[in-house]
Amino acid sequence: MNYKSSKARIVKPFPLTRTLLIKPKDAGKQLVHYLNERFSFVPQSEWQRRIENRLVWLDDGNAKPDGLLKPNQIIYHHTPAVKEPSVPDGVRVVKESENWLFAFKPAPMPMHQGGRYYKNTLIYILESEGFANLSIVHRLDAVTSGLVLLARNRETANNFQLAFSQNRVQKWYYALVQGVADRAITVDAPIRRKKGFIFECGSNLSDAKPAETHIVPVMSDGENSIVKCTPVTGRTHQIRLHLREAGLPILNDPIYGPNGDNSGNRLQNCAIFLQSSALEIADLGVKEEIEIPEEWRDLLE
Repeated sequence: MNYKSSKARIVKPFPLTRTLLIKPKDAGKQLVHYLNERFSFVPQSEWQRRIENRLVWLDDGNAKPDGLLKPNQIIYHHTPAVKEPSVPDGVRVVKESENWLFAFKPAPMPMHQGGRYYKNTLIYILESEGFANLSIVHRLDAVTSGLVLLARNRETANNFQLAFSQNRVQKWYYALVQGVADRAITVDAPIRRKKGFIFECGSNLSDAKPAETHIVPVMSDGENSIVKCTPVTGRTHQIRLHLREAGLPILNDPIYGPNGDNSGNRLQNCAIFLQSSALEIADLGVKEEIEIPEEWRDLLE
């Protein structure tokens, strides 16, 4: 069974005040520099304008662009009329039980509230359809589509989180990549944050966290390939980075792809050829799998 979506989900502009907690490592930074670093797709001049117009303030009610941040301070950011980007109207509940459910998340769509998204998120959409009190136990990038497992109560969420921490979860992804994958390989390049939402991998990076991905060829047309990726660890952007490290970048990845821009200035606002395709926790009786998208096969055949 393949899951496709073509209609767009659009919400009317609405007022929204977001909050952001300052971590100790960011203490001492100027407010305007911190916001520009954290949300690099918004120019620093625009952040300065928002602060001066009291659309951004701190928990003491004041804010100056050059004010120095303190640990555990809260930044408030008010938008009078949020114009939320549209997303595919393709959220589906694939399988459910009393304690959990598998949902299909189309892309681009974030898992939860943050950045430019609030109502056009997986959790908000599912809750608006009557699936309340859902707990996220693993995450997909906004640009990645596919299966997501969600817990429906705290006990189940704890059991799932324990399973993930003990490596009792088997999952894999499919990706459409540039290049020919002619054998199974393992990439174990460590990963660290480079800037904002951009990450990097390499054997000589300090402070990088261990990461490992198994990559198996599925089909190829001599120029591009579909591969099956099984992550052993769960680092941010791991599969995307490790495919590039293997010389098999995801064809349309705007950051790590063949023509990717990893400066942090390019928005990730399009779906990429990466699908979460299977997840199993055998001892808990949880399992679901979906097929490779037909349109990927069509591109190769």
